[in-house]
Amino acid sequence: MNRGRGRTALIAIPLVAFVVAGVLAPLLAPADPTANDLAASLAPPSAGHPLGTDQLGRDQLSRLLYGARISLGITAAVLAISLTAGAVVGAMAGYLGGWVDRAVSRVIDVVVSLPGMLVALAVIGVRGPGVDNLVLALSLWSWAPYARIARARVAGMRGSPHLDALRLLGAGRGRIVGRHLLPPALAPCLVYASTDVGTVVLSVATLSFLGLGVAPPYAEWGQMLIEGRPFLASAWWLAYPPGIAITAVVFASNLLGERLAAGAERPSILRLVRPGRIRRTTEPVASPDPGTVLRVRGLSVTYPDGSASRRVVAEVSYEVRRGQVLAFVGETGSGKTTAALAPFGLLDPIAVVTGSALLDTRELVGLGPGERRRINGRRVGVVFQDSGAFLNPLRTIGAHVDEAVRNAGRGGRRAATRRVSEELLRLAGLPDPPAVAREFPHQLSGGMRQRAQIAMALAGEPELLVADEPTSALDVTVQAQLLDLLARLRDELGMAMIIVSHDLAVVSRVADTVAVVYAGRIVESGPASTVINNPDHPYTRGLLDAVPRPGTAPGTRFRTMPGLAGGGPDDLDGCAFAPRCALREDNCAHQPPALEPLFPASAHRSACLRRPSREESC
Repeated sequence: MNRGRGRTALIAIPLVAFVVAGVLAPLLAPADPTANDLAASLAPPSAGHPLGTDQLGRDQLSRLLYGARISLGITAAVLAISLTAGAVVGAMAGYLGGWVDRAVSRVIDVVVSLPGMLVALAVIGVRGPGVDNLVLALSLWSWAPYARIARARVAGMRGSPHLDALRLLGAGRGRIVGRHLLPPALAPCLVYASTDVGTVVLSVATLSFLGLGVAPPYAEWGQMLIEGRPFLASAWWLAYPPGIAITAVVFASNLLGERLAAGAERPSILRLVRPGRIRRTTEPVASPDPGTVLRVRGLSVTYPDGSASRRVVAEVSYEVRRGQVLAFVGETGSGKTTAALAPFGLLDPIAVVTGSALLDTRELVGLGPGERRRINGRRVGVVFQDSGAFLNPLRTIGAHVDEAVRNAGRGGRRAATRRVSEELLRLAGLPDPPAVAREFPHQLSGGMRQRAQIAMALAGEPELLVADEPTSALDVTVQAQLLDLLARLRDELGMAMIIVSHDLAVVSRVADTVAVVYAGRIVESGPASTVINNPDHPYTRGLLDAVPRPGTAPGTRFRTMPGLAGGGPDDLDGCAFAPRCALREDNCAHQPPALEPLFPASAHRSACLRRPSREESC
């Protein structure tokens, strides 16, 4: 590591040396670079003039130092404009997607395909030579590669869970792009900029050599070359020093860029740091009773599939009351997560959501981005499955929680915000919150990252907490600790909760109500103790039978369900579970079952044409 950094520093010496020389030129230059002394014309190098004089008697060392100041100053201006404009345009295009992304991509393709020097010549030919026009001309064709790089980086991050979490926390587009997408997009842009230094320096020198850059009498390396060209044979000191300076800067910047691109070093600046298309149902929905926090009726989610569309959730209805936990259970791909997250706009932007979802008396389906930000992160908190993807690896845990606190409207000065964040970390069961706040996500275990997510979700003091597979990929002991933490938070804060899981045995520790989901529909629901101890639907029984039981004799095979998990709710005419069901009859393949109470006024409901419980009682 230290050897690699030493090599990088060695490569950068020429570039850094000329930058420092240019900045300190007024102090280092022995003479005025524009002062003429015809009596000392073309004097060779000497003690008074270490690099000799030019045809007008001007000190060449002074002109070389001021030339570095002007050449590298113009280069810095061009790179600052190009990198800033390109990174911002590319990041916005990559984040917004759609027609904006397509339009920006076409413009980038056109600009990149044009010969850069011809563009510069055309601009200067119209506007005339000069420093301002030179910067403008070079910036017009230099920004496009940065935009392409930033766009590609951000487009790859657009669907990441930690951006979904930021939207849920109420962060606007500007904050998401500026604070969370631009910093990682700048990494490859800065690497490219290190190689672009040589290109811009060479372009400035070329245009000045052609008489279209910096005008005399100001010193600029390209201008010095053109002035020294007639005296190559008699006064070598006129052309060689600026030529060597240009060559050294170009080679140093290219080698530095290659080293950074190879991953030997990372720019230290990086250590600093649409909701879906929705349609509201036209049917009136009754207001929930005061104890109900969320009431969902007739929720359906559809995705475009080529020229057609495909439903992944169909006519799902559920509710969760204050201080209670509703658990969605089902196999991977059953639609349980989609059913839980759809009301809050956390699906893919192309998803079409219909139905009704009332948070107290506020309709969630159909909300715009601004209205949704006032609810997500404040009245509703979410804990996602993959804490590694949810948390930005470039920011500390404290920075994540601080932002959640500020987005929830509870932040003040930095110290006050951090105190609130540390209290949230303590509430989530993390030991030594000040130390944890200084850690980066990779420095925490999976269970600690999940607790950090919970702390962020609690920042807005939500009425409802949604936990999507909160115990996945954790060992049994940590699973139990997290479930106990969620139960404690429910009791202490009086929140309503929705927990999504594939394991009925896990959710039985905390759930008050269970909804079993298969192929985008709820096939059984009711009080957790009733559903788990007396399951009615064959699919629910299959899920319970697959759970290992203590005391089972060694070598006993697990009971599994035949076939593969169901597809969409509209793939079959009848019951989606019929191909895998041991109790199926002819009607199951043609008649879709309705979710109905097992007994009059019973909260236990099942969607099965052939009631297993009735079969057993006969």
